[in-house]
Amino acid sequence: MIEWLFFDIGSTLVDEGEALDNFVNHCIDKLAQEGILVSHRYYYEKLLYIAKLGGNPIYETWSYFAPSHLKRPRWSHENERLYPYVTSVLRSLRKKYHLGIIANQGKDLHGRLERFGILDNFEVIKSSFDSGVSKPDMEIFRLPLEQANIEPSRSIYIGDRVDNDMVPAKKLGMKTIRMKQGLGQYSPEDRFYPSDWQVASIQELLEIV
Repeated sequence: MIEWLFFDIGSTLVDEGEALDNFVNHCIDKLAQEGILVSHRYYYEKLLYIAKLGGNPIYETWSYFAPSHLKRPRWSHENERLYPYVTSVLRSLRKKYHLGIIANQGKDLHGRLERFGILDNFEVIKSSFDSGVSKPDMEIFRLPLEQANIEPSRSIYIGDRVDNDMVPAKKLGMKTIRMKQGLGQYSPEDRFYPSDWQVASIQELLEIV
């Protein structure tokens, strides 16, 4: 019996589309300062190409264009917003399950969740900033499971990335639901650790759990 649902943040609960567009512009501007001219379209095509290969598009695309000494611009959360129906779906799910967060996120995740109006839905929140360990390291999954006092097999992890989310959660023994949103939707499934379910929007979770 499933008792806990754990969520990722980016491209799972939060739409990062506009934030990604701004991030690409910052990358292009910084490259231009070094005399490296790249169009927005070409940079974005490289992001998609790497995602389809199952790589890490944010890091690998920057490494492809930038010289090794040039530091990548920081991601800004300023233009992120919740996907439609996130608030209502979380309210429905919390009536049946305990909800938690496991995510690679920076400082003040609690504050961001509060500003989105969804903080009160989650009983356990574990970020890479707070725990000192990042996905895909399985330790970041073990810590909240221990805090919740639950076996992995009695939980489901819901995220968008194959490499960061589906594979480590499956290795640990959790069930997984892959949200096919953002850049992660283009990555191929892992042949050894495929996701248990795939959905195109958070509303579809109500049909599964």
